[in-house]
Amino acid sequence: MWSMNIRRYRQGEEDVLWQLLYNTVHHVNIQDYSSEQLNAWAPDDWDMEQWKERLLGSRPFVVEAEDQVVGFAELESSGHIDCFFCDQHWLGKGVGSLLLSAIETEAKNQELTYIFTEASITAKEFFKKKGFSIGHEKIVMLRGVQFPYYGAIKQISS
Repeated sequence: MWSMNIRRYRQGEEDVLWQLLYNTVHHVNIQDYSSEQLNAWAPDDWDMEQWKERLLGSRPFVVEAEDQVVGFAELESSGHIDCFFCDQHWLGKGVGSLLLSAIETEAKNQELTYIFTEASITAKEFFKKKGFSIGHEKIVMLRGVQFPYYGAIKQISS
């Protein structure tokens, strides 16, 4: 068995987190999305300066296992969960559960009453199993490409 720990993002991990996001989108979400959608979601020409600024502001939770980053997720002050990603080789091993547990604890600390996200087709079942109410499919435009997603919300008890 492996041990995992969760912590906050550290400056200098921008490339590692971007590569994890990119690989997850292009190797896991490929089962539910077209190449055009994947390339709009995680393009090759990502603005790394903008990414670095984003991470400095959001301070995502990061999961480490076997001396590598295997997942990360952001919780915004509104309760919005963004950038919830798990390394393709670590799916089903508890990374997502650990991230969500940290997010829920932080949401309680911030006295939020609910957390919510835009779940991808691929992630919809994970969030449903974790107690989120899943809404109807909606469409959003990203870099000129249409994406289906599902609004997902979960009440946080104090």
